[in-house]
Amino acid sequence: MDTDISDPKNTADKRKAASTSPERGQSTMGSRSEGNDRKRRLVNDDGSTISAMMADVDELAEDDKSNKPEPVLGELQNDAGHNEHVAADDGDQDSNDDNDDMESDVSTVLEEFEGGISENEHTGSDEEEQDFNDDGRDTDESVSSEITSGMSDFDDDDPESLEIDVEETVMSLSKSPSVQVTLKSYQVEDDDELRSWMQILVATCTREEKEIGRGIGRYVRRGYIRNDFWQTMEQSCEELSSIAFSLFDRYGRLREEYISHPIRKGSGYWGHELDVGDIFIIEDVLINRDHRRKGVGKAIVDSLISKAQNGGRNPKFIIVRSGWLSRDIEQDLKGKSKRSQQDVRARAVDTADAFYRSLGFRRIGGSGCLGLAIDTHHKAYSLLAADDFDPLLPDPMTDSEEIDEEDDFFGTRAKAKAMQRLGERFPLHHTTVTLADEDCVEYFVTFKTPNHMDAWTKVDRLGNNVLHQAALESKPESVRWLLANVDNDKVLSSTRNKKGYTPQEALSNHLERNRNTRQRGLMTAVVSDFFEGFSDDAINCMAALRGIKVQNTVQNLQLKFGCSCGGCTDGFLSARMAFALLCQAEMTHDLLLMDVDDAESWCMDLKHLSEDTGSKMWQKFHDNKDLRLEFSNLCDHVATALRDNKTPTTSNVMDIWKSSSESVHVHSDFHGRATESAIRIIFEYARVQDERAGDSFHMWNFRDDVELLPECRNDHEFGFVALTCGIPNLGQPDHMEWADYEDADMDFAVTSELSDDVHQQQMKQEGSVLT
Repeated sequence: MDTDISDPKNTADKRKAASTSPERGQSTMGSRSEGNDRKRRLVNDDGSTISAMMADVDELAEDDKSNKPEPVLGELQNDAGHNEHVAADDGDQDSNDDNDDMESDVSTVLEEFEGGISENEHTGSDEEEQDFNDDGRDTDESVSSEITSGMSDFDDDDPESLEIDVEETVMSLSKSPSVQVTLKSYQVEDDDELRSWMQILVATCTREEKEIGRGIGRYVRRGYIRNDFWQTMEQSCEELSSIAFSLFDRYGRLREEYISHPIRKGSGYWGHELDVGDIFIIEDVLINRDHRRKGVGKAIVDSLISKAQNGGRNPKFIIVRSGWLSRDIEQDLKGKSKRSQQDVRARAVDTADAFYRSLGFRRIGGSGCLGLAIDTHHKAYSLLAADDFDPLLPDPMTDSEEIDEEDDFFGTRAKAKAMQRLGERFPLHHTTVTLADEDCVEYFVTFKTPNHMDAWTKVDRLGNNVLHQAALESKPESVRWLLANVDNDKVLSSTRNKKGYTPQEALSNHLERNRNTRQRGLMTAVVSDFFEGFSDDAINCMAALRGIKVQNTVQNLQLKFGCSCGGCTDGFLSARMAFALLCQAEMTHDLLLMDVDDAESWCMDLKHLSEDTGSKMWQKFHDNKDLRLEFSNLCDHVATALRDNKTPTTSNVMDIWKSSSESVHVHSDFHGRATESAIRIIFEYARVQDERAGDSFHMWNFRDDVELLPECRNDHEFGFVALTCGIPNLGQPDHMEWADYEDADMDFAVTSELSDDVHQQQMKQEGSVLT
């Protein structure tokens, strides 16, 4: 049931729950949430369940003859008819796909070709959940159609203690001048840790002391969290998490495909200006249904944006995501087929998008997010709402026999049914999913007859042809056969699916997503630093799609490690990262060598580089000049390896040490641990001074040199490159390992981990410099 805010029993508890969007584990609308980051299974107080995304919309008034659900800021309700499997969702980092670990081919079929049977099983990308928009929407109608949404149950025994920086204004509604309302905006008091990078802002609208509307947004100081953007946004709340993974890369920069991809860039009006500056994300706008279409929604959004620009805040962009809540449209869904239900949901999102566009928002690339630039000279202001970009949608599902979810809790019957339909409608796709690679080729050979030539170009509801599917399934023999036998005039390899991806782009994007993230229950784990390379099958598929007949060792390594420049040493060390490491190795060597005769100064220099030096090790360096000299020289050996176009692995550096005439005689156990420690120090400080992962000092000092070098996908992946060089857990202290060697009374080096204090200082520097 919907909550009527005029009900006295609800008015005492209204500020706290609505002033912060639901965090993990918190309740909203008298419900608790279960499920993944972008779709939550709501369990009502009475025990009943509905599937819902994080968006809040109230039921339509009974006399609403338009029968259109009203728009709301937040996350879009997942529609089983619009789900796309990760292998066929060619693109979003934030996919909550159960098949990220390649668990189930049957699940692949269910989700990709039938869109999922149960609304409680979410797959597909964040973007797929939202992009249900049609071109040519009537923006004039959207202006007159006010935003509406449901009201939450607001729980707070002492609401005033949460409100700071309060402002109130009495005004008349734009569409009802005779109606006087009070707009109140404030910041929610939060703990110090969150306040350093994020502030929760709330705007409420009251009439005759009764709240009739409320809006919630989060102001994000991106510079404070840039080096850990994904993880920090993910841990705060689900709304920030979904936007972070779908719209930005791991360092808070707009994903490149929304800038340069011929289809995914959308209107092409957004670019690298979105990479920098603070952002304000509007999460929810909640309007009492008795006061809809009177200008309340616009007043609340305007109030939130105004609040975000005051109090020392200076956002560069406002970002929203259109959506609705299941209960707002559940009456419209009753008794309708799945096809008709999809239409209802699509109209809801269309209405929401049209409302935001009437306020000046425009779609960012081909994503599910709309943006508004604070700078009115931004070129997006020249784009008419009617000309804004809307992605293509998956074809509607057919009205096939439905299966009661309660009778098929584990989805067994649903999956079997999906497989059967797949075989009937798309036999080539079905074969590609269900058979082994060699068996697929045998089937293709027998299938290739004059009567079946049109079947090869047939596409599923996501626009994927059989080559798309074979690539996404990482079946290299099938890919090679299709390219050699039925790709005449590149009829398969040049075809773009609904997302705008060719088969090669679809595979590349799928691999990129799996390289970056994994879904772990409610959490989206960032696994970029633990990447160990793509599988052999994926490499061979990519080689075939790129036209590489027989890849040599270098090409194979570059494909394995995702090199995009074609020049990475050993496939993973790019020219720009090698240069950054070289600069750090040379500077560290010069710093330590300069004070090698002064034990006190040298040890202080080392302490600055590594706070994890144990007391016994400190004393050994203090008392033994040979150890100080040898450790200093190790940094030069790292530089030598890099100058020789070698990767800075322990073995490569040790080989250089053994051949060096400057080496001094120290205990042999010293060099193994000391070499790893020296390499770790160099990686750490290169990352700290990186323009994306750190404070940009390296780019400021060496910009001219850096810009002469080719850019690569691996330029800023310090954790991954260090791991591949044999230095695991970059950024994690290894002090305890060293303690064992200290007790052994032997000569060895120190760890390289920065202390927490140094990390905090770098974060503060980054916040002041980058934003």
